[in-house]
Amino acid sequence: MKRDLEDGSVAVGLFNRGEKSTNVTAQWSDLGVTGKQKVRDLWRQKDLGIFEGQYTAEVGRHGAVMLRMWPDEGVK
Repeated sequence: MKRDLEDGSVAVGLFNRGEKSTNVTAQWSDLGVTGKQKVRDLWRQKDLGIFEGQYTAEVGRHGAVMLRMWPDEGVK
């Protein structure tokens, strides 16, 4: 699930409907974003780093991870 936010960032939900914990990957190509993206876990209120092309999270059984992503502008 993806939602464009007013500030230009993107909210992404990663879901696991299974009975076991599993890795779920958000592919930039599926989300319509490119380049390096800063990723923040919204529920843990933790910046996760800068990723390119995709981000993978372990999602618990019947669980979800909610992320916010925005382009990395780099150091100027």
